[in-house]
Order: sequence, then C-alpha cells, then structure tokens
Amino acid sequence: MNSRNMSCFNFILLISGLTLILSAIGTFFFSDSMMQKKIHENVVIKNGSDAYKFWLDPPATIYRKYYLFDVRNPLEVEKGEKPQLAQMGPYTYSEVWEKRHIEFLGPDVVRFTPVVTLYFEPSLSNGSESDIITFLNIPALGMIEQTARSRFKDLGPAFVNTLLALLNTKLFVTKTAGELISGYSDPLMKLAKTFMPQVIKDDKFSLINGKNSTEWQNYTMMTGNDYASNVAKIMAWDGLEKLNFWESESANLINGTDGTFFPPYLNRNQRIYSFSPDMCRSYYLTYHKDNVFNGVHTYDFHLPKDIFYNSSLNPDNLGFCTNCLGNGVLNISNCYGGVSGFVSQPHFLNADDKFVNDLKGLQPDNNLHDFVIHFEPTTAVPLGGNIRLQVSFYLLQHDKINLVKNVKPVLFPVVWFDEAIALNSETAAQLKKVAFYTKLVNIIPIIMASVGGFILALSAFYIFKEFSTNKARNARLDNLEPINETSSLLEESDQKVYS
Repeated sequence: MNSRNMSCFNFILLISGLTLILSAIGTFFFSDSMMQKKIHENVVIKNGSDAYKFWLDPPATIYRKYYLFDVRNPLEVEKGEKPQLAQMGPYTYSEVWEKRHIEFLGPDVVRFTPVVTLYFEPSLSNGSESDIITFLNIPALGMIEQTARSRFKDLGPAFVNTLLALLNTKLFVTKTAGELISGYSDPLMKLAKTFMPQVIKDDKFSLINGKNSTEWQNYTMMTGNDYASNVAKIMAWDGLEKLNFWESESANLINGTDGTFFPPYLNRNQRIYSFSPDMCRSYYLTYHKDNVFNGVHTYDFHLPKDIFYNSSLNPDNLGFCTNCLGNGVLNISNCYGGVSGFVSQPHFLNADDKFVNDLKGLQPDNNLHDFVIHFEPTTAVPLGGNIRLQVSFYLLQHDKINLVKNVKPVLFPVVWFDEAIALNSETAAQLKKVAFYTKLVNIIPIIMASVGGFILALSAFYIFKEFSTNKARNARLDNLEPINETSSLLEESDQKVYS
C-alpha cells in the first residue's frame, strides 16, 4: 500500500472511530430517554391501558396462609405459668382482588374501593377449618383492659366480674379454625356493638375483622400521568390525607402506594414506601439482595430488622412509640378500638429476646418469617413475595379482675399470616423480555464505544507505523554518500578515447 493510500486508510479509520464513539454517547442518552418515556407510557394507570388491566386484575396467584397459635396449657396460664403454644396450619385461602367504584378525577388521580375475597383451599392447607383450637378470648381481654385503664367510667372491676361470670366468660375459648378466622358470635361483641356502635360494627369476632369481601376502605391515588415516580402514590385513605393514630406529624403521614403497584426504576439504595391498614401506618422496605426469580433478575427488598424498633434505636419511628413494650413490636391499639394489639414479624423475629423467652413454642427463623418481595428493577413489578406479619395481644394482670388476677403479664401471639404472591408465567416471560431489551439498550452504546475505541487505537497504530516508516526512510537517504559528477564524466570520456 503506497503512502497516499495509507493516509486515506488512516483518515477513514480515524473518522469511523470518532463517529462510533460520538454515536455511542448520543445513543446512550437518546435510547435511555426513549426507554424511560416508553416505560412511563406503559405504567400510567388510565382506562384501557395495559397498566390499568394489570392494576385492576393482577395476573398472579395470591394465597393468604393463616397460622394460629393453640394454647396447650390454658388452666396453668390462668395460674401464672408460662404459655405453651403450638403453631397450627397453615390454613390457606386463595385471594381474589377487585377494584370497585373506580372514578377518575382527571388524568392524574383515581379513586376506588379495593375488595378482597377469600376462598378456603383444603388441598393447600395443613389441617381443616374444623380443627379445634384453644385461643385467647380477645373480646374479654378488651373489656378487661378498658376497665383496667379506666376507659369505662361506669364500669368498675366488681361490675365487670359480675358481668363476665353471668355470661360464663373464660379467659380462653375453644373454637374451630374456621370460626376464629371467619367469625363467631360473642355476647361481649354484641354488648360492645350496642354501646359503642361507632367503634364496634359487628357482633361477631373474627381475625379477618369483617374484611372478607366487604367494602371497608377506599383510596384516592395518583395515576402517574404527570411523572412516573407518582404511579400509585396514595393521596388519601378513607378520605384522610393523613392519619390521626400517632403522636407526631411524620408518623401520621400516608406515604407510598397501597403495596400492589409501584413506580418504576428501582435502585439498591432507595426505600420502597407503602401504606398498610393492618399496621395502621406507612412502612418501607429496604434492599436485601440481588436474586433470580422465575428466570428474571430481581432486586429483593424486605422489611428492615429495625422497622419496629423504638425511636432511640431508629429515629424514623419517632411518634410510633405508644405504650412501647420493647423493640420489634408495634402497638396498634389506637386504631383497633383501644384493645392492646401489636404487630410484629412472625415468632417475634428481630424483636427483643424477652418476647420469645416469655413463651414456649416460638422459633423465629429468617427463612420462614421474613417479609420479602422480588422486584424486577426497571418496571418495579413484583414477580413474587411473602408478606408476613404477626398479631399479638397484651395479657395484663389486675388484682381486682378475677380472670386475670393470677396471670403473668405477657405479649400473647394469636396469629400470623403469610400472603404469598406469584405472577403467572406469561407475565414473568414478558418482564424477562423487558429486562433483556433494557440491558440491550444499555449494552449497545458500550459495544459501539468499544468498537470505536478499537478503531481509533488501530488508526493510531497505523499512523505511528507510517510515521516510523517515513522517519526510517528519511534517515537512510540522509546516510547515502554524495555522487562525484566530475569523476563520472572523466571516466565516460576515457572510455570513448580508448574505444
């Protein structure tokens, strides 16, 4: 290849390399912008969109598993001994989610009523709804506590003792699993409904608390039409823009989504906020680990171990500490009619050791009891997860109330549930494609820049080689001996004479 051709070749390489690198930079910003725009369009909740259909009827199997604690030594507990508990279940129910009374208040806001209906699944349960379980008498405990705290001004211990004896009320009741979960008639509930209709709306007691297939709450939330970060963000719950259960402004804020739909673009450093009516508060999940779930790369987020810690250890919980019993349990009595109910992780996982040590039969285990959700990072769609929480009640001691005169005060777990969610395989496959295309969009500029860099390096190599070759040629020319033209002419004339 001659010098002119080599120069042209180097010039072409140089321009090609620079073009690829500049194109890679442009592609990176342009493709990322286009991808974000496309994803934003696809997550907006508007009538008829794919996101709306997903939100309305999630393509997932959802099961709620109830684990009940059977009290094996009720008579001994009444005498002050440590409760012996045996976990029963799971009693598994399939869930059907509905959205009723949907009303769009412009393109940015939607109002609706969520309804969940449960159906017992015998084949997925360990036991039947007819299993007999000895259980803490929560209605009786409620009346005892209201009296002990002097919340019923007209009811003293003597009257309560007479009333409880008249109704043949015991500290523990024996019911079927189905009755405890779905409801059973109770004379104290009937009295409470009569005298406290604004608080007690049912004459039955149930762990579901009248929430099966009923319209007991409503939400006003953002659709994400303005910004993707506002997808499913709650504006009001039951008409309240903030709560009134807690002791600080920040604790009463309603943050995040309803826990079924989330804004896209997760990163490992963020918190994912949701509002839970069961907790009566907003809560957050934090990054746990990268994972692969059903063939899709996920970010696993879980409930942080300090979510129910006192504010001295977790300042974010300032305002939630109402009659705190210790770390790892949240007092929710203010939103459950004043009865000392507490939410925690199952088997008091991540709580103070004393809660486990005060009882027999509990074995906290991260693998069984952690609250974790598997998110596809780009769309923030949950591919699956396990929402696990426990409800307990405080069994107090009172010298003047016969049922609890001799008991040892203890935080008494009664039930924990595991809401297991898994998207169907078709939706998981679609998310896998989204993840692949997202990765491809991010990789293409890198490939282009790498090829461009290689071509520039190659061009530099040839330029250097050509420069070195030219330099060597010039050096050789400089070292040649100069030609003696006079001597040459003489020799030429001599040759002519002698010839």
